[in-house]
Amino acid sequence: MDSSKTQRGIYFDEKVYNLINLLKENSDGMSGESIAQKIGVTRAYVSKMIKNLKNLGYKFEIRKKYKLLESPDIPLPWEVGKNVIFFESVDSTQLKCQELLKKGKIGNGQWVLAITQSQGRGRLGRRWESPPGNFYGSVLLKIDIPLKEITKIPLLGGLSVFRTLKLYSLKYDIKLKWPNDVWVITDKPKKISGCIAELYGELDRTDFVILGVGVNVKNSPLQDISISLTDISEQSVSLIDFTQKLLKTFEYIWMEFNMGEGWGKIRAEIENNMWRGRVKVSKGHSEFVGTAVGIGKDGSLIVQREDASYEEVYYGDVFIWT
Repeated sequence: MDSSKTQRGIYFDEKVYNLINLLKENSDGMSGESIAQKIGVTRAYVSKMIKNLKNLGYKFEIRKKYKLLESPDIPLPWEVGKNVIFFESVDSTQLKCQELLKKGKIGNGQWVLAITQSQGRGRLGRRWESPPGNFYGSVLLKIDIPLKEITKIPLLGGLSVFRTLKLYSLKYDIKLKWPNDVWVITDKPKKISGCIAELYGELDRTDFVILGVGVNVKNSPLQDISISLTDISEQSVSLIDFTQKLLKTFEYIWMEFNMGEGWGKIRAEIENNMWRGRVKVSKGHSEFVGTAVGIGKDGSLIVQREDASYEEVYYGDVFIWT
C-alpha cells in the first residue's frame, strides 16, 4: 500500500466505487474509454485510479481492457461503506478517532477502521493485540445521556457483534458478557470480541462517545484465552463481508436505541443472550463471586452474591468463573 495515503486516511470516493463495481459486473474486462464514459472521467484518470488501486492490493490484467483479477480482503470505504475512514496502520482507532474529532475531520456516525494497531486499547488500559485479518474500528457517536448510563454504549457494541456472529453458521454457542465482550462457550470459554467506550463532554453530561470495537475475525492472537470467527465458523470468512454486516447491524441497533422504547427491547435481548453463570467481580482491591442474573435499567450488571443478596455492578472486571 501507499503508506502516505494510508497515514492520511482514505475516505469514500464515488468514482473509485463506480470503477470497482463496473469491473466486478463485467468479469471479461472493460476498455479504459468505456470506463471513462461510464463514470465521467478521462482515460488518463482511469489509468491513475487503477494504479492507486494496485498500490492498495487490487490485482488487474491490463491489455486492451482492464480486467479485475482479485480484490484485497481489507475494509476499504468503497467496499464496506461511505461512513468509513480507512487507515492501514494506526496507534489505535480510538486515538485516531479522537484526533480526527479535534481537527473536525470526522462526523457523527463515521467509523475509523484499520488493518493493524500498534497500541490497540482494551478496557482499563489493557493492550488489545491487533494482528492483520481482524476487525478494528471506532465510531463517533453524538449522544446526550447521564454519565452513569454510559455502560449502555459498550453493551450496544457487544450486541452488534453478537448479532453479526449469529449470521454465520457457528460450531459453538456464544454469549454476551457484561459490559462489552462476546465469548465462545467451549469446555474453556474464550473471548472473541471486546468494546471500549470513551466520553467527551462536560460535567455530568456527554457530548460524544467514541465506541471502539475489536473482533477476532481471522486470527486469534492469544490462543489460550481468545478465539476467532474462522475457528468457529462452518463457512469461509471474509473480513469485508464481516465488516459490511457489522456496520449495518450497529447502524440498526443505534437507531433502535435512540427510539422511544428502544433501550428496553435491547436490554431484554441482551439479558436473553448474556452469560448467566458464575462470575468473579473485581473492583480495585475488593472482589466477590456470584451469579450474573440480569442487566439494570441503567446498564449495570445485576449479580446475586453467594449470600443471596443482589448487587449492581457499574465498573471493574467481570470474569466468567467456571
